[in-house]
Amino acid sequence: MSRKNMLQSSIRTLLTLAALSVMGAASLAATQPPSAPTTVTKESREKMAVLHEQMAACLRSDKPLADCHSEMRKSCKESMGDQGCPMMGKGMGQHSHTPK
Repeated sequence: MSRKNMLQSSIRTLLTLAALSVMGAASLAATQPPSAPTTVTKESREKMAVLHEQMAACLRSDKPLADCHSEMRKSCKESMGDQGCPMMGKGMGQHSHTPK
């Protein structure tokens, strides 16, 4: 088998594996029932509103975005506890924010 044929075969195999991975993930997501909505108390909603207002003020400042996320995580944990900050889960703010 020539080098070109081997390369084409490898590319086809990788593309097939990628397609199967995507289909498997989509299939798994489709079979899982949606999670039940969480009941949030008025007090918790008020705390979340304050945290988001603080985040908005930070975003309007000249601080780096990473600093704003870090402050939000810290404030949320202090205010809501470890389990009360699902919006600040792992990976939050890890994606690139490039201006358009």
